[in-house]
Amino acid sequence: MFDLVIAVDWSAAARPTGPRPCADAIWVCADLNGVRTTRYHATRHAALAEVEEWLALGHRTLLTFDFAMGYPQGFARTLTGRAEALAVWDWLATHVRDGPDNANNRFEVAQTINRAFPGIGPLWGRPDGHDLPDLPARGRARSGHGIGDHRAVEAFARAAQSVLKLYTAGAVGGQSLVGLAALARLRARHPDLAVWPQETGFAVPPARVVLAEIYPSLWCPVERAIKDEGQVLAAVAALRDAPETWFTAPGAQPDADRIAAEEGWILGVLPPADCFALPPGEDWTPVDRALTSLRAATPTVVRTETIAVGAATGRILAADVIARRSNPPHANAAVDGWAFAHATLAPGPVALLPGRAAAGRPYAGQVPSGHAIRILTGAAIPAGTDTVALQEDATVRDGHLLLRAVPARGANTREAGEDVTTGDTCLSAGAVLRPADIALTIAAGHGTLQVHARLRVGVLSTGDELVAPGADGGTADVNRPMLLSMLAAWHLDPVDLGHAPDDPEVLAVMLDAAGTDAILTSGGASAGDEDHLSRLLRERGDVVHWRIAIKPGRPLALGRWNGTPLFGLPGNPVAALTCAAIFARPALLQMAGAGWREPVGLTVPAAFAKRKRAGRREILRARLRNGAAEVFRSEGSGLVSGLSWAEGFVELPDGAAEIAPGDPVRYIPFAELGLG
Repeated sequence: MFDLVIAVDWSAAARPTGPRPCADAIWVCADLNGVRTTRYHATRHAALAEVEEWLALGHRTLLTFDFAMGYPQGFARTLTGRAEALAVWDWLATHVRDGPDNANNRFEVAQTINRAFPGIGPLWGRPDGHDLPDLPARGRARSGHGIGDHRAVEAFARAAQSVLKLYTAGAVGGQSLVGLAALARLRARHPDLAVWPQETGFAVPPARVVLAEIYPSLWCPVERAIKDEGQVLAAVAALRDAPETWFTAPGAQPDADRIAAEEGWILGVLPPADCFALPPGEDWTPVDRALTSLRAATPTVVRTETIAVGAATGRILAADVIARRSNPPHANAAVDGWAFAHATLAPGPVALLPGRAAAGRPYAGQVPSGHAIRILTGAAIPAGTDTVALQEDATVRDGHLLLRAVPARGANTREAGEDVTTGDTCLSAGAVLRPADIALTIAAGHGTLQVHARLRVGVLSTGDELVAPGADGGTADVNRPMLLSMLAAWHLDPVDLGHAPDDPEVLAVMLDAAGTDAILTSGGASAGDEDHLSRLLRERGDVVHWRIAIKPGRPLALGRWNGTPLFGLPGNPVAALTCAAIFARPALLQMAGAGWREPVGLTVPAAFAKRKRAGRREILRARLRNGAAEVFRSEGSGLVSGLSWAEGFVELPDGAAEIAPGDPVRYIPFAELGLG
């Protein structure tokens, strides 16, 4: 497909790396019709000069760099107002300074970026001694910024680091900050260059120069004294023989168009047929990776419909709401009083005209200079007037108005369109409509709205031990009513699928009859003798039994039954609620048309002490008292009383931690999970 293939191993070093070839520097490998060369460069400017020399030859070229060319979902829109990776490139080109001696301001730019986001973050990592209060030195210091750590592609690129990490071992985010600024300028100089897949989508680009992201760790490096040189050689060898499927296969993934434009993709990374699959050899799935994969695998599935605006509370907008009229539609009075033209008002008594202007009954004529007319709140400002005097500030005597004080021009009036102007975007698609939104849409001239049909989600409980609520003996079926209530709180359409015994054939029949857009089950998701759900999904559906690195939780079956997404939740009520809130909720909302929604947390002092080992993210039932987070007396996942006691969760990070009273922790109110 290409005459010339170039792979660049980039660096964010702040000074030249020296005259002798070394690791952690910049290497450029080029293959022109089978003739392959590599060169080391001490600065980014020198490397880009070589790239320009190659491009000047005029060949059809595949040009690749080894840093992330996009950010996780939501990053671009928050920073630039556009959900496009290339908008971030252009923003960086105007902010990043990168001198010919490699001196650059990437950490200062990172702090500027963080200030555009709520909370703390999302970027993190900086050298000691940098006085940058809005750029945390550690990832665990971040909270409330609303951005996931990984892009969709990184769920399938083993051990890929987050682009949000700028410093310390393995960090790649600094390379992207300086690299994307350089690529934006390169792109501006070469109109025959196209960025895959941000500009092209998942297709073989016809452009003369195709710019793409690579991840050299995909290929075993060629044996060289310096590994970086061996990696670019291996990358070029692989790219020279790249099949067309490398450009097109990701297009089969759900949400492909958004991923291509907003996040980008790594050339050569092909997701498995089952989007829920773990990378080879990995037994435990980190929470962030599970969420990233879920986001990629659960696109919007519901149709749209038009309904009366008065019936739209709780529904999800399917299209932007554009104002059909201004609000107010005309200038009007904010008070009861008298209207007159301020500029022509003469000293002394003002002649009063007969009649009045009232809301819905405007004055038909024009008010002459030096005259005033009675006006009531909400009435259109009569022609010839621009100011209203409060009735308390005036006296009427013998057909004249005596003003105790002349108000400023335009006083006590509302301008036409001061709230909303015709053509304004009042609400964006994906909004879950609240009563206040209903008021706005009506004020903007709408009587109907285009919304998504409600996502129908079935709930099925499993296990011979369960008994109906209120029945004697056995174990009360807590989960099914609880999950149905959660779905209703998320403005979805809950469907009670009943209770299945420990009989795989009965369970299969009940799943076949579901007829819903998604299914939640509780129990049977592990790998025991009576865990029929996992076995059925393996035999007749599509499933990967994920062991999520989370407490409470872990056994969570994610898959499809007859093509329908299925979330197999744990049987313990606390674990079921926790996993439903953290994993099922954002996926179901995205399927329902509301977009991927992760909760915004608060950083608050701890009112507890705890020592935590590394390996799992821990979710503690918690509530705020006197500004600090206190946690429930026990972490047992069967203690349902703790769910009622709690008003939110404290989320402890994946790594080891020792929490003392007063230490900052992340608190997620239940309201952020739609459970308030």
